[in-house]
Amino acid sequence: MEEKTKLESALDELLAGKSTEEIVGPYGLLKQLTKALVERAMNAEMSHHLGYEKQRQEPEEDPGRFRLGRNRGAARSQRHLRSKDHPQT
Repeated sequence: MEEKTKLESALDELLAGKSTEEIVGPYGLLKQLTKALVERAMNAEMSHHLGYEKQRQEPEEDPGRFRLGRNRGAARSQRHLRSKDHPQT
């Protein structure tokens, strides 16, 4: 008999004793796992795109460089500034 992978063992542990509702219901394990996986994938993609982790302020290779528009939250900040300067009527 083959050994279980870490993933299979973790899934067995997570699913042990759970009802169908607890697994696939509106607040079930499937929804929670999907959310966690998507968030991790999006953070990894953003880190790859920007060149540094979310907690870091600057890229490792050029710590003194100012990077307008390519940092996390820049779109929100720039949008906020534009709306103050040019209020829509």
